[in-house]
Amino acid sequence: MNIYEKIFARLEELHMSQIELSRRTGIATSTISDWRKKKINPQADKLVSICKALDMSLAELLCDEEVVERTIEPDFMVDGQNIIELLRTFDFETKRRILRYFELIEICREINRENSSQKIKRNVSVIQDIDGNNIVMINDIQFRGKRSVDWKDVREYLKEYVGEFYTIAATGDVIFIGSDLPKEYSGSKYTNSIKGTNAKAKANAATGIPEMIEIAVGKHFRENHEDKHKRDAKNGWYRYDSRFALPVYDDKGELERYNVFHASMLIRHSNDGKLYLYDVIDIKKKRATLSANKRLPDKKPISFMEV
Repeated sequence: MNIYEKIFARLEELHMSQIELSRRTGIATSTISDWRKKKINPQADKLVSICKALDMSLAELLCDEEVVERTIEPDFMVDGQNIIELLRTFDFETKRRILRYFELIEICREINRENSSQKIKRNVSVIQDIDGNNIVMINDIQFRGKRSVDWKDVREYLKEYVGEFYTIAATGDVIFIGSDLPKEYSGSKYTNSIKGTNAKAKANAATGIPEMIEIAVGKHFRENHEDKHKRDAKNGWYRYDSRFALPVYDDKGELERYNVFHASMLIRHSNDGKLYLYDVIDIKKKRATLSANKRLPDKKPISFMEV
């Protein structure tokens, strides 16, 4: 069985969706779908996060079942000579896969070491309210400006997304992150017009962009009428609705509640036929907040507290 086949078999066993695997691993849902459609295996640097999400070992993912059973015997794990003897009994293909397994372990360790200092750190999850609406829970405040937001920091943060793409679950639309997003998101007319709570909300919404795209609903189209966008939005504009929530802390630094915000994802339909996230606009605080002591795990309804 190929690696991608094992992944989808495990998803069925766990009753886990591709969207959930995407959330747990940070791998785009479109990439996960491609494994099955194109019959290709994931890249080596993705295997550790996949195994963690699916509660599997690398041996289980990479090796045949009988090989896994033989390699986990205690005697073989403590005696290097026995491991060598065991390898000699395998056919060429099995030897190749096991050696590749050890090679991948080292590759993944190196990649993880690099990512620990370079990759965006995010603490984000998705839950549903009592009405079934998805909300992106941004559990850490990345940009804490006491008086105003340092949009340069936001711009630098957003550059880490450039080149990535995410799939809107409701429509199947693939949304790309282009090189124009960091500058537009942090310096658009809309951004310059907002202050206080809404400005801080937009700045911190940057950490939940992948999930905000994935849960987006309410697709609306309008034609492009601006000459300056005749190429990058040649095929018009789309708006999608999304929701996110940010934590609010009391004077002692204890989590008090979550403020819920509505936002519009502004998407440009470029002359290359692709959809690109252009900006997040119309950010508005909802009348309800999430009570911290009523927040439940992912996918379970939560209660609202009116304010």
